[in-house]
Amino acid sequence: MFKQSIKRLSGVSPRVAIAGALIIVVVISGIALLLTRGGSVANANPAMQPHAARLDRVDGSVGIARAEDEDKQLDWAEATVNTPVTVGDRIYARDYAHASIALTGHNYVRLNPTTSLDVLALEDQKTQLALRSGSALFDVGALTADELYEVATPCGAIDFKQPGLYQVGIEDGNAIISVLNGLAQVVGQEGSGYISKGQVFTLEGATAAQALASTIAPSTAGDIVDEYYRYRYPKVYNGRYRSYDAYLADPSYYDPYRNSVSYQYLPADIPGLYDLDSYGDWVDVNDYGYCWAPRVNAGWAPFRSGFWDLDDIWGPSWVSSETWGWAPYHYGRWSFVNQRWFWVPSEVRTRAIYYPAPVAFIPLGNQIAWVPLGPGDVYAPRYYDNFQPRYLASAEVVRVVTAQNTFVNYNAPGAITVVPVQALTRAIDPRVIAPVDAGLIGKSRAVIDPFSVDSIRELAIRHDDGRRRIKFERREQEALNTAVVASTTPEVLAARGNLAKRLRVEAVPEQRREAKLKVNATGEVTSSRGPDGLPQPLAQSQRMNELASRAEQGDKSARREMRQLMRDEQRTIQQQPQASAQIRAQQEQSRQQLKQQRQADRQQAGAGAGQEAARQAQQQQMKQQRKAERQQQSVAPAQAQQQQMKQQRRAERQQQSAPAAQQQQQMRQQRKEQRKPPETFGQQQQFRRQAQQQAMRQQQMAQQNGQFKAQRRAEQQQRAVNEEMSRRASMQAARAQQRAGQQQVMQQQQQAARAQAAQQRAPQVQRAPALLGPPVRQDAGAQSQRRAEKAQRKPQ
Repeated sequence: MFKQSIKRLSGVSPRVAIAGALIIVVVISGIALLLTRGGSVANANPAMQPHAARLDRVDGSVGIARAEDEDKQLDWAEATVNTPVTVGDRIYARDYAHASIALTGHNYVRLNPTTSLDVLALEDQKTQLALRSGSALFDVGALTADELYEVATPCGAIDFKQPGLYQVGIEDGNAIISVLNGLAQVVGQEGSGYISKGQVFTLEGATAAQALASTIAPSTAGDIVDEYYRYRYPKVYNGRYRSYDAYLADPSYYDPYRNSVSYQYLPADIPGLYDLDSYGDWVDVNDYGYCWAPRVNAGWAPFRSGFWDLDDIWGPSWVSSETWGWAPYHYGRWSFVNQRWFWVPSEVRTRAIYYPAPVAFIPLGNQIAWVPLGPGDVYAPRYYDNFQPRYLASAEVVRVVTAQNTFVNYNAPGAITVVPVQALTRAIDPRVIAPVDAGLIGKSRAVIDPFSVDSIRELAIRHDDGRRRIKFERREQEALNTAVVASTTPEVLAARGNLAKRLRVEAVPEQRREAKLKVNATGEVTSSRGPDGLPQPLAQSQRMNELASRAEQGDKSARREMRQLMRDEQRTIQQQPQASAQIRAQQEQSRQQLKQQRQADRQQAGAGAGQEAARQAQQQQMKQQRKAERQQQSVAPAQAQQQQMKQQRRAERQQQSAPAAQQQQQMRQQRKEQRKPPETFGQQQQFRRQAQQQAMRQQQMAQQNGQFKAQRRAEQQQRAVNEEMSRRASMQAARAQQRAGQQQVMQQQQQAARAQAAQQRAPQVQRAPALLGPPVRQDAGAQSQRRAEKAQRKPQ
């Protein structure tokens, strides 16, 4: 073909050939420039895209770091709620701290104190985490048959095979796994084995040559489940799961998919949708369907309460300081309709695509502006590798976004936020928001890649942000550097490098995975827990002997515990045949499900046309269903919604009054338990640790109460001072006004007195010349006339 091209060009003139060659060189150079400066277009296959989880709750000091490069030291910073968590991120809950991560809308992880958790993989069909120290609860709400959900530990990997609730912890170099509900598989260096519901496995040491299996007591299992649900659902949980049997009978009673209003409008698996119920309203907006509007003050606008995380794999990511600020700031669009901002999740109903922040950045010299994307504005999903974007969209979408220069929300009130570039290193303060210069905005052009702006890129390279840094102690660093064992090696992500090497992850060889793990079934019932909440497997005979010797000495508490252990053991023995049969049935059912799933996948692969027809029929059915819902809801949507909100608020008030009494009852019970004398040396140590922890908590509460009281006293004193100053000022003003009135009255009186005195002096002045001056001569006629008048006046 190359020779044929040469022959064709042989008949072309030299000028035309040179021009064609120059054009080819320019095109190739342009493509190379696009790939080096504008980023590459990655495969848009969603299965290869890393996801982002939500840091759902933070209590105490919790650190987060990103494992970017093997040569760089980890930069640990204080974590906050709504921080994105993705592949290569490391979370550490320090002493007396808790943290929770919402991996999806169904899958949830709660970290206990001194717990380290690393994210090795986070994709559609693969979730790999690493637990190096402490303990955590894994709430698995949704899990497909071909999906991998694994927790790597120093002793082996734990693969969750069914939805359920699992507890995994590290203690004295051993891994303790409790299956409160579901089915798990342990994969270690010496083989694999299954853990069924109600069992506790202990993997001893890094080799994990064998596993000790015991049964968890129903009362102990109920305590673990009760504590977890009390932590996760503090507003609605009413202590229902203190009974382990009640939990097993209906484990999804508190599932937000059953109770949340927001999940009625969004079937997508997005974390934090249940937060929207308490902070906003769902309204049917023309052309957009049901949209959510937050209950905020007048003048509010999105993307103004929070800060920008420049150290994220996704690029500048918005971390909202609003409680509900996850789903509306990372999915969908925003629109200003009828003098109110609405979150428009139209595209989320079909497929949820994570965005670090659906905004358009506009560079303005020393300032930077951003505007929320509205319905119809195009966004190109991407992540960054050494500040170079890797687009998860087609080249056509990237071209459209590059040429896009006008946006739906340009003229919406408060939509455009303008701040100095340096303001990106701290929380957005309303005082630094500059007025919008419409002329300057019109002349500027939005950028598809924020890191193409030199000033923003320099801030990201320097890690110049306002987050507080954390320095770990030696024991914490040792825990973070512990090697872990996984069933498979995590895939290499270009933006994070070789995580297996960076985070010390060792994969179990395939031959050892196929071997069967030696399991020593002790037959004991685990009824005690350590200070960290983990069940403490102990030989039943040894424990019974200790209790028997104490009971002989007259210890009544030992007798009560012996009776409780005997009841639990008898109950377990009665349930063992049924449980073993149920375990085998569950294992067989899981195998059959895997076979059926594979057969369905094969049939689905060979029936593309039928699948497309079914999909179209399903879409048509969904359209008809939505149309019917709109017709049904158009009768009286406002009244129905108001009635529903009233009922919901009434239920919330009733439920909020219950936890306080329950908490007081629990504290009384704990005090009673603490007053009991310690029994064994181990319990004495446990008692001392609990007493120290309780004393520290009481001290912290006392300090907080003292600070609160001091603050209230200071506020009262300040209020009293302000009232006294205002009273004195008002009295002084009244006195000044009174003096002014008195002076005015006195002036008026003085003026009146002067006027009266002047009037009295006027006649005297007229008579004065006749009295003091010389006598006036009068003629004779006048004198005679006056004499006649006097004579007439005399009486006859």
